Amino acid sequence: MNTAGYPALAREIASMAHGYPYADPPELLGRIGGEVSADPTGPHGRAMLAALWASRWYTHWKIADRALVTALAEAAERAEAALAAAGCPGGHEHPDLADCDEPEEMAALIEMIGPPGTVEAAACPGHLAPLAADTAATLRSTLRERFGVPGTGHLDARYLTADGRTAFDDLITDLERQRGSQVDRQAQDAAIWSARRLLAGAPDGERPRLAIAVCLLAKRCYWSSTAPGIVALYREALATLDLTPREEPCPHREGHPDVKLTAPPRPAAPDERGELCPRRVAEQVHAILDYTDGYLGS
Repeated sequence: MNTAGYPALAREIASMAHGYPYADPPELLGRIGGEVSADPTGPHGRAMLAALWASRWYTHWKIADRALVTALAEAAERAEAALAAAGCPGGHEHPDLADCDEPEEMAALIEMIGPPGTVEAAACPGHLAPLAADTAATLRSTLRERFGVPGTGHLDARYLTADGRTAFDDLITDLERQRGSQVDRQAQDAAIWSARRLLAGAPDGERPRLAIAVCLLAKRCYWSSTAPGIVALYREALATLDLTPREEPCPHREGHPDVKLTAPPRPAAPDERGELCPRRVAEQVHAILDYTDGYLGS
């Protein structure tokens, strides 16, 4: 990335932060992180740190690659240590960025630091060290919040019967809270619990309903920016399902095109729409695995 590209980079970072990237964000962020790590105190490395800082919230919400986020956090930490050690040799009054929250304002710092139009106070190590610390803290928070999965052990008391079977009426009641595109947290917890139940070797009779429960919430990953760690758990659980019924005949000669993905039917209710048909469940699981693969690859 040559120095003539700083204004273009600032525009790209601002557009990306607005949700309209020009290029491939993971590739761009990977290059930025690598250049910060290579020379955190040099003029170019400082400009790239400004780019990393300006894009930190985009990374938090939109980057689903744990390894990339980890590398960016480590780059910011390396820069923080080096810049803090350099201090503020010029005794500058640094720009106040405490209230800077517009992407264009944040990205403008790249041009202030990158040569040839360097603003000395903006490029000062004493000014940039706190920005590096802010970036590192944000990205470490991203790793905890976006790649961790909430615990659900406390839900065993609600979702398991005295003899260890799934209490589907209570589970389905919570799943039915999910309406619209935004995720209901109680419904999501029910889906996470269902995924873990599948991974723990749920009995065959429980697996179709549990699979539908997981699919119901997994389908909303794009709309709600579901944490990648949760989506990875969904995929791991769904991968345990037998998909061979997709290729086998079933009693529903017209297939299942009109069976929408909703909470699974309750055990006492007749399965009039064929929601629990092995072929329909396998088709649904296959579709969600394909759909979420694209999400984690983003």
